[in-house]
Amino acid sequence: MGPTNQRNTDADRNDHLGPNGTSLWMDRSKVSVHYPLSALRQTSAALLICCVMVAFLSLGTSTKANSSVYDYFKTASPASFFAVDPDLLIRSMDPKADSRTWRIAETWGFPPLFLKSKVPGLFDRLDILYPLAYQEDSNFQKKIKIIPLFESRWSKIAPFDNYTRFVTMFKGRSDMGQEYWGFFPFYGFSYRRFGVDKNMFFLFPLYYQSEDDGAKTFRILWPIITYANNPFRFSMKVWPLYGKDRIRNDYDNRFLLWPFFQITDKYIGQEQWSSYKALPFPVYVTRETNYDYNLDIIWPLFTYYEHYASGHKRYSLRPFFTYGYGGGVDEFSFLFYSSKKDRNSGTSSSSTDAYVSVGKDEVVTERKFFFMSAIQKRYRKGTLVSAKYRFWPFAEYTWDYAKGSHWKIPEVVPVSDEWWNLNLGRFLRLVDLRETPVTRELSVLFGLGRKNEIKNHPHINKPPKSGDDNWSELILGSFRKN
Repeated sequence: MGPTNQRNTDADRNDHLGPNGTSLWMDRSKVSVHYPLSALRQTSAALLICCVMVAFLSLGTSTKANSSVYDYFKTASPASFFAVDPDLLIRSMDPKADSRTWRIAETWGFPPLFLKSKVPGLFDRLDILYPLAYQEDSNFQKKIKIIPLFESRWSKIAPFDNYTRFVTMFKGRSDMGQEYWGFFPFYGFSYRRFGVDKNMFFLFPLYYQSEDDGAKTFRILWPIITYANNPFRFSMKVWPLYGKDRIRNDYDNRFLLWPFFQITDKYIGQEQWSSYKALPFPVYVTRETNYDYNLDIIWPLFTYYEHYASGHKRYSLRPFFTYGYGGGVDEFSFLFYSSKKDRNSGTSSSSTDAYVSVGKDEVVTERKFFFMSAIQKRYRKGTLVSAKYRFWPFAEYTWDYAKGSHWKIPEVVPVSDEWWNLNLGRFLRLVDLRETPVTRELSVLFGLGRKNEIKNHPHINKPPKSGDDNWSELILGSFRKN
């Protein structure tokens, strides 16, 4: 879930902070963003040495929470803490949480063998042999999962729905109080799961039946034969030979010798309308919405793209040639050379590979270097709101105007997941520095030394200084020096 409200970065705001699960409220509407051009140029090797030295020096300063690998054996008091992003995790702990509320979670353990995470009075989680097993307990539900043997989830508040599975046997209770059970693949039924009101199977995939709003759909030798004929849906499919499927005005799909001949329309007559045509694939393929149009001839060799609102158009003959103009963005590439001029953000650049996407009120740019390294930026109404520098495998730096920043050296396996970072991610990096609006969390030497502290005043670091999207900016940006 992306940010839906705004945070305040004014250091003089009277926010309430605390290390033990205290709410931290911020208004995003006053975040100021600046990005002057950078002239600083240094080599990646020298920067790496400097960064590690700075990390060591920073460990020697006063902190509010320090720990080393040996502190993980503590079982009486928390060894560390981290900030919980309200837009990603808090709602899994409290569905009614305000999106402007940050939480401080406590952790202790010896990851990845075990790690206990806790937001006092709200949430408690234990990971064992991550990611194989975990238990979560919050004010509204409890979950247990042991992959692949067992999983269970039950609600602590009305309507007290629940679900339990052991290997392939399962039973549960829907949010409307309906009891169900099954033993896959022999026989079973359930309510309010998998996006339908009711489903039932017998010797799956021999026979499968689903029901939604009183309309039934039958499948034999799933997914080969599908049949439905009711006021809500008509479907007759013998996949991949022939098929026709229409669900109200939400979905209309026809195919012949799938995927060669196919026409699919979604949300017909609505703002979210989209259309896909392959006649046949890959010779002629189109994708269209109310906002843009994309045509591929002999996919993916020749592409024509048009964005209706901005007037941006792009012609591509992959991987040799690209030319785009309109909407404030001009782009050109030929073989290993490419250039881009973005009048919306006031930048121009040239490099080896480029990608530009023009949205309703934002521009997304990406420039790749040898496939694995890249600079990605997002501008909203001409203002930089997020940036990512990935100099693989040496370093990665990401910045977001609402979430803060994350700096990692090296970053071989880029996984964006809170529990991954807590259990394994930090132990694969020399330096892991995460700056949220409310905390500064530092780990060095593969987790041997750590320092976490709560900021006196909630704030977000200034954005990186935009440059020319070249090798120099990639290296310097990855080491937070641009």
